[in-house]
Amino acid sequence: MVTYNVNLNHKVVLVTGAAGFVGANLVKRLLNEFESVKVVGMDSITDYYDVRLKYERLEEVSTYGERFVFVKDNIADKQAIEDIFTTYAPQVVVNLAAQAGVRYSIDHPDVYIESNLIGFYNILEACRHHPVEHLVYASSSSVYGDEPNLPKKEGREGNLLSPYALTKRCDEEWAKQYTKHYGLDTYGMRYFNVFGPRQDPKSAYAAAVPIFIA
Repeated sequence: MVTYNVNLNHKVVLVTGAAGFVGANLVKRLLNEFESVKVVGMDSITDYYDVRLKYERLEEVSTYGERFVFVKDNIADKQAIEDIFTTYAPQVVVNLAAQAGVRYSIDHPDVYIESNLIGFYNILEACRHHPVEHLVYASSSSVYGDEPNLPKKEGREGNLLSPYALTKRCDEEWAKQYTKHYGLDTYGMRYFNVFGPRQDPKSAYAAAVPIFIA
């Protein structure tokens, strides 16, 4: 039995990226374990990978009835974010929406600017002007750059190796500023890839989600 530090009963939780693998499973976990929580899921359903997977996940969570509300829109749309916060007044926000992919970012940096920078800024501003209790957001192990040492450690990051990594590092710094200046309670999760460089099996690290407080 999991002991939670936060009781989400009778609260509204906004989960962006709700049609993704992590987002959809988080939504189901919240609805299963908190009887009176209401979850607002947001996703733009991009075709970065097969959208059929995303719609299948949404179909699963739609069975929870009125406890789950889905909004198809982009976090880069400031008005769409404002409308969600005005309509549903979430107390907790989990921002998982982002453009992922290291190699893809080298050829399509504009997509990362829109989603990972402008989109995340919109989330931060909404949390600032519609005060929330907690903001949890997804970062990436890519922010460690070329730092070779294991285990990885916050404050010991190397040179960034991709536009994707740059946007995620910027997100972390933005979150720190909003904590410092506006008192926003932010938690960043650096998702690790389960595979390391293929030519060096010893460098592969286990799947993990280290959490730091911005």
